[in-house]
Amino acid sequence: MWIKDIRNYDVEIYNNDELVYKGNVDEVPQELKECETSSISMAHKKLIINLKQL
Repeated sequence: MWIKDIRNYDVEIYNNDELVYKGNVDEVPQELKECETSSISMAHKKLIINLKQL
């Protein structure tokens, strides 16, 4: 799944276990919207996203 395909969720986005973005997915910087996810899980009404290697 691509980040640009996700709508209306609060998210935490991680790359190599490092938090790179936290907030609403609709406000994610453009360069992150083009990233593909390696895993997505839900915790406390937000999506936890791990990116494929950048």
